Amino acid sequence: MPPHHRTRMAPEARRNLILDVTAQLVTSEGVSAVSMERVGREAKVSKALVYNYFPSRHHLLQALLMRENRAYQVQQIKAAETATDLETMVRVTTRAYLDQISAKGVLIERLMAEPAIAKATSEIELEGRQQTIDYLLSRVNGDHSLSEPLARMMVEVCLGITGAAGAYLDRTGCSIDLLEDMVSDMILASLRITQERHRLWRQSSEST
Repeated sequence: MPPHHRTRMAPEARRNLILDVTAQLVTSEGVSAVSMERVGREAKVSKALVYNYFPSRHHLLQALLMRENRAYQVQQIKAAETATDLETMVRVTTRAYLDQISAKGVLIERLMAEPAIAKATSEIELEGRQQTIDYLLSRVNGDHSLSEPLARMMVEVCLGITGAAGAYLDRTGCSIDLLEDMVSDMILASLRITQERHRLWRQSSEST
């Protein structure tokens, strides 16, 4: 019988494996269950190897939160890029967020509940969030029907509505389809009303 050769994983694949195991521990048992030794044992690697990728438990948890946030940002933009009109874009990006909360809500909530972890990632993630806002802003205000400051306000407030819906979904486990429709209708109605008010205001300003 030929000898068994263990397949050597690429560094990025090994890093993601360690993060996947950490995510499973946080989701099933909480942040307190995570130790470098436990993660190594569950990932079937040595504790020393875990330290090779992450200098400390804090860095490990921080990297996990950053990975999940970035994955959502990429998913949201990909969803937006499939939309050919504003209504579709609002609906697909809302659904992308709610799907992420449905799948990862417990994980993200538990990581964000650790002040040191959330604080350490906030400044880094702010740049990624701003890129997402800028992209959505270009889609929402593609016809320049709103002033740039007003359009930016609308995008950021609408993201807040979506965030509140995600928190409600995570807390209650309500129908994701119903919640998607409700949030999308609220956002679209707000956009239409704001655009119309801004149009009337511009007409009034131009006539005086």
